[in-house]
Amino acid sequence: MLETGLTLANGWHRFTAAEVTVWAKGHLFGDDFARVARHLAAAGDFEADAIEALLRGLDGHWALIVVGPDRAFAAVDRVRSIPLIWARDGESTLVDQDGGRVARRLNLTPEDVDRNAALSVALAGYTIGNDSLYSRVRQIGPGEYVLVERPGEVRAGRYHQWTPWRPEAGSPADFAAPLSLLHERLIDKLVESARGRRILVPLSAGFDSRFIASGLREAGYRDVVCFAYGLPGNRDALISRLVAERLGYSWRFVPYGNAAMRRVFASQDHARYKAGADSLTGVHFPQDYLALDALIADGVAGPEAIVVNGQTGDFITGNHVPAALAAARPDCSPAARQEAIVEALLAKHFKQWGFLRTPANMARLAVRLQREIAQIGMPANADGDHGVYEHCEFQDRQAKYVINGQRLYEHFGLNWRLPFWDRDCLDFWSHVPLAAKVGQALYRQTLVSRNWAGVWGDDVPVNPMRIRPGWLRPIRFALKALHAPLGRARWHAFERRYLDYWMTPLCGYAMRRWLEVARDGCGHWSSIAWHIESYLSDKGIGLEELARRDAA
Repeated sequence: MLETGLTLANGWHRFTAAEVTVWAKGHLFGDDFARVARHLAAAGDFEADAIEALLRGLDGHWALIVVGPDRAFAAVDRVRSIPLIWARDGESTLVDQDGGRVARRLNLTPEDVDRNAALSVALAGYTIGNDSLYSRVRQIGPGEYVLVERPGEVRAGRYHQWTPWRPEAGSPADFAAPLSLLHERLIDKLVESARGRRILVPLSAGFDSRFIASGLREAGYRDVVCFAYGLPGNRDALISRLVAERLGYSWRFVPYGNAAMRRVFASQDHARYKAGADSLTGVHFPQDYLALDALIADGVAGPEAIVVNGQTGDFITGNHVPAALAAARPDCSPAARQEAIVEALLAKHFKQWGFLRTPANMARLAVRLQREIAQIGMPANADGDHGVYEHCEFQDRQAKYVINGQRLYEHFGLNWRLPFWDRDCLDFWSHVPLAAKVGQALYRQTLVSRNWAGVWGDDVPVNPMRIRPGWLRPIRFALKALHAPLGRARWHAFERRYLDYWMTPLCGYAMRRWLEVARDGCGHWSSIAWHIESYLSDKGIGLEELARRDAA
Protein backbone atom coordinates (compact mmCIF):
# COMPACT_ATOMS: atom_id res chain seq x y z
CA MET A 1 0.00 0.00 0.00
CA LEU A 2 2.69 2.51 1.03
CA GLU A 3 6.27 1.78 0.09
CA THR A 4 9.46 3.66 0.84
CA GLY A 5 13.03 3.20 -0.25
CA LEU A 6 14.34 4.63 3.02
CA THR A 7 17.10 2.87 4.91
CA LEU A 8 18.58 3.39 8.35
CA ALA A 9 20.97 6.01 7.00
CA ASN A 10 21.11 9.74 6.41
CA GLY A 11 19.45 10.46 9.75
CA TRP A 12 16.41 8.20 9.29
CA HIS A 13 15.28 5.93 12.15
CA ARG A 14 12.61 3.24 12.34
CA PHE A 15 10.35 2.67 15.34
CA THR A 16 7.81 -0.10 15.75
CA ALA A 17 4.96 -0.52 18.21
CA ALA A 18 2.43 -3.31 17.78
CA GLU A 19 1.39 -3.19 14.10
CA VAL A 20 2.63 0.35 13.49
CA THR A 21 5.96 1.23 11.89
CA VAL A 22 7.21 4.81 12.01
CA TRP A 23 10.05 6.12 9.87
CA ALA A 24 11.26 9.40 11.37
CA LYS A 25 13.97 11.95 10.81
CA GLY A 26 14.77 15.20 12.60
CA HIS A 27 14.42 16.38 16.17
CA LEU A 28 11.56 17.13 18.54
CA PHE A 29 11.45 19.50 21.48
CA GLY A 30 10.07 17.83 24.61
CA ASP A 31 9.09 14.63 22.83
CA ASP A 32 10.55 11.66 20.96
CA PHE A 33 9.58 9.57 17.97
CA ALA A 34 9.35 6.33 19.96
CA ARG A 35 6.51 7.87 21.97
CA VAL A 36 4.82 8.93 18.73
CA ALA A 37 4.95 5.34 17.50
CA ARG A 38 3.49 4.04 20.78
CA HIS A 39 0.75 6.67 20.70
CA LEU A 40 -0.27 5.72 17.17
CA ALA A 41 -0.27 2.03 18.00
CA ALA A 42 -2.40 2.58 21.10
CA ALA A 43 -4.82 4.95 19.37
CA GLY A 44 -5.23 2.79 16.31
CA ASP A 45 -6.76 5.83 14.66
CA PHE A 46 -5.48 7.03 11.31
CA GLU A 47 -8.44 9.29 10.62
CA ALA A 48 -7.59 12.72 9.23
CA ASP A 49 -8.70 14.64 12.34
CA ALA A 50 -6.57 12.50 14.63
CA ILE A 51 -3.55 12.73 12.32
CA GLU A 52 -3.82 16.50 12.14
CA ALA A 53 -4.12 16.82 15.91
CA LEU A 54 -1.01 14.67 16.36
CA LEU A 55 1.02 16.63 13.81
CA ARG A 56 0.01 20.00 15.23
CA GLY A 57 1.32 18.88 18.61
CA LEU A 58 4.84 18.05 17.36
CA ASP A 59 7.34 20.82 18.07
CA GLY A 60 10.55 20.64 16.09
CA HIS A 61 11.77 19.91 12.59
CA TRP A 62 10.97 16.48 11.27
CA ALA A 63 9.50 14.19 8.63
CA LEU A 64 7.40 11.09 9.30
CA ILE A 65 6.23 8.06 7.36
CA VAL A 66 3.76 5.91 9.31
CA VAL A 67 2.50 2.51 8.17
CA GLY A 68 -0.33 0.78 10.00
CA PRO A 69 -2.25 -2.43 9.31
CA ASP A 70 -4.92 -0.77 7.17
CA ARG A 71 -3.78 2.80 6.51
CA ALA A 72 -0.61 4.82 6.19
CA PHE A 73 0.37 8.44 6.09
CA ALA A 74 3.41 10.64 5.54
CA ALA A 75 3.97 14.21 6.72
CA VAL A 76 6.54 16.98 6.93
CA ASP A 77 6.84 19.76 9.48
CA ARG A 78 5.51 23.30 9.12
CA VAL A 79 8.39 24.41 6.91
CA ARG A 80 9.28 21.20 5.03
CA SER A 81 12.72 21.24 6.60
CA ILE A 82 13.07 17.58 5.57
CA PRO A 83 11.42 17.00 2.20
CA LEU A 84 9.23 14.09 1.18
CA ILE A 85 7.89 13.35 -2.28
CA TRP A 86 5.32 10.80 -3.36
CA ALA A 87 3.99 9.08 -6.45
CA ARG A 88 1.56 6.35 -7.39
CA ASP A 89 2.98 3.18 -8.89
CA GLY A 90 0.07 0.92 -9.72
CA GLU A 91 -1.64 0.08 -6.43
CA SER A 92 1.41 1.16 -4.45
CA THR A 93 2.17 4.65 -3.19
CA LEU A 94 5.84 5.54 -3.05
CA VAL A 95 7.05 8.01 -0.44
CA ASP A 96 10.70 8.97 -0.18
CA GLN A 97 13.16 11.79 0.39
CA ASP A 98 15.51 10.72 -2.40
CA GLY A 99 14.35 12.06 -5.74
CA GLY A 100 16.81 10.00 -7.75
CA ARG A 101 15.59 6.79 -6.13
CA VAL A 102 11.98 7.62 -6.97
CA ALA A 103 12.88 8.53 -10.56
CA ARG A 104 14.69 5.21 -11.00
CA ARG A 105 11.84 3.22 -9.47
CA LEU A 106 9.36 4.82 -11.87
CA ASN A 107 11.76 4.64 -14.84
CA LEU A 108 11.33 8.35 -15.45
CA THR A 109 13.05 9.85 -18.49
CA PRO A 110 13.33 13.36 -19.95
CA GLU A 111 10.09 12.61 -21.77
CA ASP A 112 8.29 12.50 -18.41
CA VAL A 113 9.45 16.00 -17.40
CA ASP A 114 6.82 18.64 -16.70
CA ARG A 115 8.15 21.36 -19.01
CA ASN A 116 6.54 24.21 -17.11
CA ALA A 117 8.03 22.93 -13.86
CA ALA A 118 11.42 22.72 -15.59
CA LEU A 119 10.95 26.29 -16.81
CA SER A 120 10.30 27.40 -13.24
CA VAL A 121 13.48 25.68 -12.07
CA ALA A 122 15.47 27.20 -14.93
CA LEU A 123 14.36 30.72 -14.04
CA ALA A 124 14.13 30.54 -10.23
CA GLY A 125 15.90 27.37 -9.13
CA TYR A 126 12.75 25.66 -7.81
CA THR A 127 9.26 24.54 -8.78
CA ILE A 128 5.96 26.21 -7.90
CA GLY A 129 3.51 24.75 -5.39
CA ASN A 130 3.64 20.98 -4.98
CA ASP A 131 4.99 20.41 -8.48
CA SER A 132 8.12 18.40 -9.02
CA LEU A 133 10.12 18.16 -12.22
CA TYR A 134 8.00 15.15 -13.20
CA SER A 135 4.24 15.17 -13.61
CA ARG A 136 3.93 11.81 -11.83
CA VAL A 137 5.75 12.97 -8.68
CA ARG A 138 4.40 15.40 -6.11
CA GLN A 139 5.94 16.92 -3.01
CA ILE A 140 4.38 17.12 0.43
CA GLY A 141 4.32 20.85 1.08
CA PRO A 142 4.99 22.69 4.34
CA GLY A 143 2.43 21.75 6.99
CA GLU A 144 0.95 18.99 4.81
CA TYR A 145 0.50 15.23 4.83
CA VAL A 146 -0.77 12.50 2.53
CA LEU A 147 -3.07 9.72 3.77
CA VAL A 148 -3.16 6.36 2.00
CA GLU A 149 -6.52 4.79 2.81
CA ARG A 150 -6.61 2.00 0.23
CA PRO A 151 -4.15 0.71 -2.39
CA GLY A 152 -3.65 3.45 -4.96
CA GLU A 153 -5.92 5.92 -3.15
CA VAL A 154 -4.13 8.96 -1.72
CA ARG A 155 -5.70 11.95 -0.02
CA ALA A 156 -3.67 15.10 0.63
CA GLY A 157 -4.34 17.19 3.72
CA ARG A 158 -3.01 20.20 5.57
CA TYR A 159 -2.60 20.54 9.33
CA HIS A 160 -0.91 23.96 9.38
CA GLN A 161 -0.77 26.99 7.13
CA TRP A 162 1.39 30.04 7.58
CA THR A 163 -0.93 33.05 7.19
CA PRO A 164 1.05 36.32 7.16
CA TRP A 165 -1.82 38.01 5.28
CA ARG A 166 -3.83 38.29 8.51
CA PRO A 167 -1.96 40.96 10.50
CA GLU A 168 -3.29 42.18 13.82
CA ALA A 169 -3.96 45.84 14.49
CA GLY A 170 -1.38 47.80 16.44
CA SER A 171 1.80 49.79 16.14
CA PRO A 172 5.28 48.25 15.98
CA ALA A 173 5.82 49.32 19.59
CA ASP A 174 2.98 47.02 20.69
CA PHE A 175 4.93 44.01 19.47
CA ALA A 176 8.37 44.92 20.83
CA ALA A 177 8.00 43.24 24.23
CA PRO A 178 6.47 40.04 22.81
CA LEU A 179 9.30 39.84 20.27
CA SER A 180 11.90 40.17 23.02
CA LEU A 181 10.26 37.31 24.89
CA LEU A 182 10.17 35.26 21.70
CA HIS A 183 13.89 35.81 21.14
CA GLU A 184 14.65 34.61 24.66
CA ARG A 185 12.45 31.56 24.17
CA LEU A 186 14.16 30.63 20.88
CA ILE A 187 17.60 30.75 22.50
CA ASP A 188 16.38 28.84 25.58
CA LYS A 189 15.00 26.06 23.38
CA LEU A 190 18.25 25.91 21.45
CA VAL A 191 20.35 25.71 24.61
CA GLU A 192 18.14 23.01 26.14
CA SER A 193 18.18 21.00 22.93
CA ALA A 194 21.96 21.24 22.49
CA ARG A 195 22.67 19.89 26.00
CA GLY A 196 26.21 21.19 26.12
CA ARG A 197 27.26 19.88 22.70
CA ARG A 198 29.38 22.05 20.44
CA ILE A 199 27.41 24.57 18.41
CA LEU A 200 28.84 25.79 15.13
CA VAL A 201 27.58 29.17 13.94
CA PRO A 202 28.29 30.24 10.34
CA LEU A 203 28.67 33.90 11.29
CA SER A 204 28.18 36.55 8.62
CA ALA A 205 28.14 40.35 8.66
CA GLY A 206 24.34 40.43 8.92
CA PHE A 207 21.75 40.40 11.67
CA ASP A 208 20.56 36.82 11.85
CA SER A 209 23.64 34.76 12.63
CA ARG A 210 24.73 37.52 15.02
CA PHE A 211 21.41 37.04 16.82
CA ILE A 212 22.22 33.34 17.26
CA ALA A 213 25.79 33.88 18.47
CA SER A 214 25.00 36.79 20.81
CA GLY A 215 21.97 34.96 22.19
CA LEU A 216 24.10 31.97 23.06
CA ARG A 217 26.62 34.21 24.79
CA GLU A 218 23.83 35.99 26.68
CA ALA A 219 22.59 32.58 27.83
CA GLY A 220 26.08 31.61 28.99
CA TYR A 221 26.56 28.79 26.49
CA ARG A 222 30.25 27.96 26.31
CA ASP A 223 31.07 25.51 23.53
CA VAL A 224 30.47 27.68 20.47
CA VAL A 225 32.70 27.97 17.41
CA CYS A 226 31.94 30.73 14.93
CA PHE A 227 33.22 30.44 11.40
CA ALA A 228 33.27 32.37 8.15
CA TYR A 229 34.43 31.54 4.65
CA GLY A 230 34.91 32.99 1.20
CA LEU A 231 37.47 35.22 -0.48
CA PRO A 232 40.06 36.43 2.04
CA GLY A 233 39.16 39.85 3.41
CA ASN A 234 35.48 39.68 2.51
CA ARG A 235 33.06 41.61 4.70
CA ASP A 236 31.58 38.55 6.38
CA ALA A 237 35.05 37.45 7.45
CA LEU A 238 35.98 40.84 8.86
CA ILE A 239 32.77 41.51 10.77
CA SER A 240 32.24 37.95 12.01
CA ARG A 241 35.75 37.86 13.43
CA LEU A 242 35.08 41.12 15.28
CA VAL A 243 31.78 39.78 16.65
CA ALA A 244 33.30 36.45 17.72
CA GLU A 245 36.14 38.23 19.52
CA ARG A 246 33.68 40.48 21.35
CA LEU A 247 31.69 37.42 22.39
CA GLY A 248 34.78 35.51 23.48
CA TYR A 249 34.07 32.65 21.08
CA SER A 250 36.56 30.75 18.96
CA TRP A 251 36.56 31.86 15.30
CA ARG A 252 37.70 29.98 12.21
CA PHE A 253 38.04 31.19 8.65
CA VAL A 254 38.10 28.94 5.58
CA PRO A 255 39.47 30.74 2.50
CA TYR A 256 37.78 30.16 -0.84
CA GLY A 257 39.26 30.56 -4.29
CA ASN A 258 38.04 29.72 -7.76
CA ALA A 259 40.57 26.92 -8.24
CA ALA A 260 39.68 25.26 -4.93
CA MET A 261 35.95 25.57 -5.57
CA ARG A 262 36.34 24.18 -9.08
CA ARG A 263 37.90 21.06 -7.58
CA VAL A 264 35.03 20.83 -5.07
CA PHE A 265 32.33 21.13 -7.73
CA ALA A 266 34.03 18.43 -9.82
CA SER A 267 34.50 15.97 -6.94
CA GLN A 268 32.60 12.73 -6.52
CA ASP A 269 31.69 13.58 -2.94
CA HIS A 270 30.09 16.85 -4.00
CA ALA A 271 28.13 14.89 -6.61
CA ARG A 272 26.90 12.60 -3.82
CA TYR A 273 25.84 15.64 -1.81
CA LYS A 274 23.86 17.02 -4.76
CA ALA A 275 22.14 13.68 -5.29
CA GLY A 276 21.24 13.41 -1.61
CA ALA A 277 19.82 16.94 -1.59
CA ASP A 278 17.61 16.36 -4.62
CA SER A 279 13.89 15.95 -4.03
CA LEU A 280 13.11 16.85 -7.67
CA THR A 281 11.86 20.31 -6.68
CA GLY A 282 14.92 22.49 -7.09
CA VAL A 283 18.64 23.05 -7.20
CA HIS A 284 20.91 22.27 -4.26
CA PHE A 285 22.28 24.94 -1.89
CA PRO A 286 25.98 25.24 -2.88
CA GLN A 287 27.83 27.60 -0.58
CA ASP A 288 28.94 25.87 2.68
CA TYR A 289 30.53 22.68 1.34
CA LEU A 290 34.21 23.62 1.36
CA ALA A 291 33.96 25.30 4.78
CA LEU A 292 32.38 22.29 6.46
CA ASP A 293 34.77 19.88 4.80
CA ALA A 294 37.70 21.89 6.17
CA LEU A 295 36.23 22.19 9.69
CA ILE A 296 35.66 18.45 9.86
CA ALA A 297 39.19 17.74 8.62
CA ASP A 298 40.56 20.05 11.34
CA GLY A 299 38.51 18.30 14.04
CA VAL A 300 36.44 21.39 14.77
CA ALA A 301 33.18 19.79 13.67
CA GLY A 302 32.60 16.33 15.16
CA PRO A 303 29.58 14.03 14.80
CA GLU A 304 27.90 15.48 17.89
CA ALA A 305 28.21 19.08 16.70
CA ILE A 306 25.12 21.12 15.89
CA VAL A 307 25.17 23.71 13.11
CA VAL A 308 22.88 26.68 13.74
CA ASN A 309 22.63 29.22 10.94
CA GLY A 310 20.59 32.40 10.68
CA GLN A 311 18.29 31.14 7.94
CA THR A 312 16.03 32.84 7.25
CA GLY A 313 15.67 35.72 9.63
CA ASP A 314 15.68 38.47 7.04
CA PHE A 315 12.77 36.89 5.19
CA ILE A 316 10.48 36.06 8.09
CA THR A 317 11.02 39.46 9.73
CA GLY A 318 9.86 41.36 6.66
CA ASN A 319 12.92 42.22 4.60
CA HIS A 320 11.53 40.63 1.45
CA VAL A 321 8.26 42.59 1.32
CA PRO A 322 8.25 44.37 -2.08
CA ALA A 323 7.88 48.14 -2.02
CA ALA A 324 4.97 47.88 -4.46
CA LEU A 325 2.99 45.79 -1.96
CA ALA A 326 3.98 47.85 1.06
CA ALA A 327 2.28 50.98 -0.29
CA ALA A 328 -1.41 51.66 0.23
CA ARG A 329 -3.60 50.51 -2.70
CA PRO A 330 -7.20 51.08 -1.58
CA ASP A 331 -8.73 51.35 -5.07
CA CYS A 332 -7.35 48.16 -6.62
CA SER A 333 -9.68 45.36 -7.61
CA PRO A 334 -8.96 41.82 -6.36
CA ALA A 335 -7.85 40.85 -9.86
CA ALA A 336 -5.45 43.79 -10.08
CA ARG A 337 -4.10 43.04 -6.63
CA GLN A 338 -3.43 39.41 -7.53
CA GLU A 339 -1.74 40.49 -10.74
CA ALA A 340 0.53 42.80 -8.74
CA ILE A 341 1.52 39.95 -6.41
CA VAL A 342 2.30 37.64 -9.32
CA GLU A 343 4.29 40.34 -11.10
CA ALA A 344 6.29 41.01 -7.95
CA LEU A 345 7.12 37.31 -7.57
CA LEU A 346 8.13 36.94 -11.20
CA ALA A 347 10.27 40.09 -11.13
CA LYS A 348 12.10 39.18 -7.93
CA HIS A 349 12.69 35.46 -8.25
CA PHE A 350 12.25 34.23 -11.83
CA LYS A 351 15.20 35.78 -13.65
CA GLN A 352 18.22 33.47 -13.54
CA TRP A 353 18.37 33.12 -17.35
CA GLY A 354 17.33 36.26 -19.18
CA PHE A 355 16.77 34.65 -22.58
CA LEU A 356 13.99 32.54 -21.08
CA ARG A 357 12.09 35.56 -19.73
CA THR A 358 9.84 35.80 -22.76
CA PRO A 359 6.20 36.96 -22.48
CA ALA A 360 4.96 33.46 -23.27
CA ASN A 361 7.16 31.81 -20.64
CA MET A 362 6.29 34.34 -17.98
CA ALA A 363 2.60 33.86 -18.75
CA ARG A 364 2.98 30.10 -18.19
CA LEU A 365 4.58 30.67 -14.81
CA ALA A 366 1.99 33.29 -13.92
CA VAL A 367 -0.73 30.67 -14.35
CA ARG A 368 0.99 28.38 -11.84
CA LEU A 369 1.48 31.19 -9.35
CA GLN A 370 -2.17 32.16 -9.72
CA ARG A 371 -3.10 28.55 -9.01
CA GLU A 372 -0.97 28.64 -5.87
CA ILE A 373 -2.64 31.87 -4.70
CA ALA A 374 -6.09 30.46 -5.44
CA GLN A 375 -5.48 27.68 -2.93
CA ILE A 376 -5.30 30.23 -0.10
CA GLY A 377 -7.56 32.92 -1.54
CA MET A 378 -7.03 36.66 -1.72
CA PRO A 379 -7.43 38.72 1.48
CA ALA A 380 -10.53 40.85 1.84
CA ASN A 381 -8.48 44.02 1.38
CA ALA A 382 -5.05 45.05 0.15
CA ASP A 383 -3.58 45.32 3.66
CA GLY A 384 -2.78 41.61 3.54
CA ASP A 385 -1.43 41.36 -0.01
CA HIS A 386 2.17 41.47 1.18
CA GLY A 387 1.39 38.34 3.20
CA VAL A 388 0.24 36.46 0.11
CA TYR A 389 3.55 37.33 -1.53
CA GLU A 390 5.43 36.15 1.57
CA HIS A 391 3.41 32.93 1.67
CA CYS A 392 4.30 32.09 -1.94
CA GLU A 393 7.99 32.78 -1.37
CA PHE A 394 7.86 30.72 1.82
CA GLN A 395 6.23 27.73 0.10
CA ASP A 396 8.60 27.80 -2.85
CA ARG A 397 11.95 29.59 -2.53
CA GLN A 398 12.43 29.33 1.22
CA ALA A 399 11.27 25.72 1.68
CA LYS A 400 12.71 24.22 -1.50
CA TYR A 401 15.97 26.11 -1.80
CA VAL A 402 17.05 27.99 1.34
CA ILE A 403 15.86 25.58 4.04
CA ASN A 404 16.94 22.65 1.91
CA GLY A 405 20.48 23.82 2.60
CA GLN A 406 20.25 21.68 5.75
CA ARG A 407 20.93 18.69 3.48
CA LEU A 408 24.56 19.77 3.38
CA TYR A 409 24.91 19.41 7.15
CA GLU A 410 23.33 15.97 6.95
CA HIS A 411 25.73 14.98 4.17
CA PHE A 412 28.60 15.62 6.57
CA GLY A 413 26.84 13.79 9.42
CA LEU A 414 26.17 16.95 11.43
CA ASN A 415 23.13 17.89 13.47
CA TRP A 416 21.30 21.17 12.87
CA ARG A 417 18.69 23.52 14.30
CA LEU A 418 16.64 26.31 12.67
CA PRO A 419 15.54 28.80 15.35
CA PHE A 420 14.05 31.26 12.85
CA TRP A 421 11.75 28.51 11.56
CA ASP A 422 10.58 27.46 15.03
CA ARG A 423 6.81 27.17 15.25
CA ASP A 424 6.66 30.01 17.80
CA CYS A 425 8.55 32.24 15.39
CA LEU A 426 6.20 31.32 12.55
CA ASP A 427 3.18 32.09 14.69
CA PHE A 428 4.51 35.45 15.86
CA TRP A 429 5.46 36.78 12.42
CA SER A 430 2.21 35.58 10.88
CA HIS A 431 0.23 38.33 12.66
CA VAL A 432 2.69 41.24 12.88
CA PRO A 433 1.35 44.34 11.08
CA LEU A 434 2.95 45.50 7.86
CA ALA A 435 4.38 48.69 9.39
CA ALA A 436 6.46 46.56 11.76
CA LYS A 437 7.80 44.43 8.91
CA VAL A 438 8.80 46.98 6.27
CA GLY A 439 12.54 47.46 6.47
CA GLN A 440 12.58 44.93 9.33
CA ALA A 441 11.70 47.86 11.60
CA LEU A 442 10.51 45.85 14.60
CA TYR A 443 13.23 43.20 14.35
CA ARG A 444 16.10 45.67 14.01
CA GLN A 445 14.89 47.94 16.79
CA THR A 446 14.46 45.00 19.16
CA LEU A 447 17.93 43.62 18.50
CA VAL A 448 19.61 47.00 18.95
CA SER A 449 17.64 47.95 22.06
CA ARG A 450 18.41 44.64 23.79
CA ASN A 451 22.04 44.76 22.61
CA TRP A 452 22.79 41.19 23.60
CA ALA A 453 26.42 40.72 24.61
CA GLY A 454 27.24 44.26 23.45
CA VAL A 455 27.63 43.50 19.74
CA TRP A 456 24.75 45.58 18.41
CA GLY A 457 26.26 49.04 18.59
CA ASP A 458 27.33 51.29 15.73
CA ASP A 459 30.94 50.17 16.19
CA VAL A 460 30.03 46.72 14.81
CA PRO A 461 28.60 47.49 11.35
CA VAL A 462 26.04 45.36 9.53
CA ASN A 463 26.80 44.30 5.95
CA PRO A 464 29.25 47.08 5.06
CA MET A 465 30.16 47.52 1.41
CA ARG A 466 33.50 45.89 0.58
CA ILE A 467 34.82 44.94 -2.86
CA ARG A 468 37.20 42.00 -3.00
CA PRO A 469 39.69 41.05 -4.31
CA GLY A 470 41.66 44.25 -3.86
CA TRP A 471 43.27 44.20 -7.31
CA LEU A 472 39.83 44.50 -8.91
CA ARG A 473 38.78 47.69 -7.12
CA PRO A 474 40.57 50.23 -9.38
CA ILE A 475 39.55 48.31 -12.49
CA ARG A 476 35.93 48.24 -11.38
CA PHE A 477 35.99 51.94 -10.50
CA ALA A 478 37.32 52.88 -13.95
CA LEU A 479 34.83 50.66 -15.78
CA LYS A 480 31.95 52.01 -13.72
CA ALA A 481 32.95 55.56 -14.60
CA LEU A 482 33.01 54.68 -18.30
CA HIS A 483 29.50 53.22 -18.01
CA ALA A 484 28.06 56.26 -16.21
CA PRO A 485 26.54 57.79 -19.38
CA LEU A 486 24.82 54.49 -20.22
CA GLY A 487 22.80 54.19 -17.00
CA ARG A 488 22.72 51.85 -14.02
CA ALA A 489 21.00 48.96 -15.81
CA ARG A 490 23.75 48.73 -18.44
CA TRP A 491 26.44 48.93 -15.76
CA HIS A 492 24.92 46.18 -13.62
CA ALA A 493 24.50 43.91 -16.64
CA PHE A 494 28.16 44.47 -17.55
CA GLU A 495 29.27 43.87 -13.97
CA ARG A 496 27.33 40.61 -13.72
CA ARG A 497 28.75 39.31 -16.98
CA TYR A 498 32.40 40.26 -16.65
CA LEU A 499 33.26 41.08 -13.01
CA ASP A 500 31.03 39.06 -10.70
CA TYR A 501 33.08 35.96 -11.46
CA TRP A 502 35.97 37.47 -9.48
CA MET A 503 33.95 39.50 -6.94
CA THR A 504 31.52 36.86 -5.68
CA PRO A 505 32.88 36.01 -2.19
CA LEU A 506 31.76 32.39 -2.36
CA CYS A 507 33.29 31.69 -5.78
CA GLY A 508 30.03 30.24 -7.00
CA TYR A 509 30.96 30.64 -10.67
CA ALA A 510 33.98 28.37 -10.34
CA MET A 511 32.26 25.41 -11.98
CA ARG A 512 32.83 27.33 -15.23
CA ARG A 513 35.86 29.19 -16.57
CA TRP A 514 35.75 32.99 -16.64
CA LEU A 515 35.83 33.10 -20.44
CA GLU A 516 32.79 30.82 -20.65
CA VAL A 517 30.84 33.06 -18.29
CA ALA A 518 32.00 36.25 -20.04
CA ARG A 519 30.93 34.88 -23.42
CA ASP A 520 27.49 33.93 -22.16
CA GLY A 521 24.85 35.56 -24.30
CA CYS A 522 21.89 34.04 -22.48
CA GLY A 523 21.77 36.59 -19.68
CA HIS A 524 22.70 34.73 -16.50
CA TRP A 525 21.67 36.66 -13.39
CA SER A 526 23.98 35.13 -10.77
CA SER A 527 26.28 32.19 -10.17
CA ILE A 528 23.25 30.09 -9.20
CA ALA A 529 22.19 30.17 -12.85
CA TRP A 530 25.09 27.91 -13.75
CA HIS A 531 24.29 25.46 -10.98
CA ILE A 532 20.71 25.38 -12.26
CA GLU A 533 21.90 24.67 -15.78
CA SER A 534 24.01 21.77 -14.51
CA TYR A 535 21.16 20.42 -12.35
CA LEU A 536 18.75 20.33 -15.29
CA SER A 537 21.39 19.00 -17.66
CA ASP A 538 21.97 16.02 -15.37
CA LYS A 539 18.31 15.15 -15.95
CA GLY A 540 18.52 15.54 -19.70
CA ILE A 541 16.85 18.95 -19.74
CA GLY A 542 18.60 21.63 -21.77
CA LEU A 543 17.94 25.35 -21.46
CA GLU A 544 17.94 25.69 -25.23
CA GLU A 545 15.21 23.06 -25.42
CA LEU A 546 13.04 25.14 -23.09
CA ALA A 547 13.69 28.17 -25.29
CA ARG A 548 12.75 26.25 -28.45
CA ARG A 549 9.51 25.14 -26.82
CA ASP A 550 8.65 28.77 -26.22
CA ALA A 551 9.46 29.67 -29.83
CA ALA A 552 7.26 26.81 -31.07
